[in-house]
Amino acid sequence: MQANAPAPPRDGAATRGGAAVFVVAAFVFGGVGCKGCGGGSNDAPGGLAPLAAASPQVVLAVPGFAEAVVSVPVGATRAMPVVVAVIGIGDTPEEQCETWRDVVGARAFVLCPRGAKHYVLESDDAGALAPIAKQSPPVASGGDSDGTTEPTPTPTPTPTPPAPKPRQLGYFFADEKVLEREVNAGLAALKQRFPSYVAEQSLVYAGFSRGAFLGPKIVTKQPAKYPRAIFIEGGQSAWTPESAAAFAKGGGKRVLFACGQPSCVEEVAPAAALLRAQRVEIKVVHGAGEGHGYKRQVKQELKKSLSWVVEDDPAWPD
Repeated sequence: MQANAPAPPRDGAATRGGAAVFVVAAFVFGGVGCKGCGGGSNDAPGGLAPLAAASPQVVLAVPGFAEAVVSVPVGATRAMPVVVAVIGIGDTPEEQCETWRDVVGARAFVLCPRGAKHYVLESDDAGALAPIAKQSPPVASGGDSDGTTEPTPTPTPTPTPPAPKPRQLGYFFADEKVLEREVNAGLAALKQRFPSYVAEQSLVYAGFSRGAFLGPKIVTKQPAKYPRAIFIEGGQSAWTPESAAAFAKGGGKRVLFACGQPSCVEEVAPAAALLRAQRVEIKVVHGAGEGHGYKRQVKQELKKSLSWVVEDDPAWPD
């Protein structure tokens, strides 16, 4: 999943082994009536008609940005929280939303912003053997004592291999400013499309690899908006005593670090200590054997830990 864009630090680099790139954020807004969002009467427990959608996973137009992907809590009868799943380098919002829908189910929306196109360079003849040099016909060189001529081999120049060609491989976010703008635009578009079904309270930010690497700068900027965060295989190196204090003072509550590699668990320890010192609740889980990914063992740890992350948020259904 390596791009022609500069590679980020270790906890910001993504591989396709787990893929992708995540920050997940649970965003909760309040709404006005939703025209055409659901069918039936408004006699359901939450006061809204059951939320209907053509598919549990839909494409969302985001003005000024590429289309996002959304996992819809079909059947919801009240305002639901939103999980914003931010990719790692080379991942796609489609696979991101699919994975997070498996974690969240119908308890929330999952908004997966797309980011910019990510390219790799590859050659048409990658792996081919270089051609063997050919010899030219013998050329007289004055001869030796018996009158025979001595051949002088003249190698034929090896053809220059074709230049590598760029090929798109997923998407990525260049920095936290670009990410923040696209996430905000996506949340606004989501609220416009499903206004009565999007709760307006707090945001849970979680991300994989590059998304996790960019995450601390997002949540420390607006802790009241992002009091809960999930960082998967990344996000540990960005914490300082000052940023941990700012997160706690501004309303930061809980952070889940999820790792697939033993090295990630080791690197999380200093960040966890900084946040605990500020009375932020911390949990570290290890999906042993997964590696730099989130689709197998790490995903199972996320399923078990999500309730802990949102435990005190009334927007989340039981």
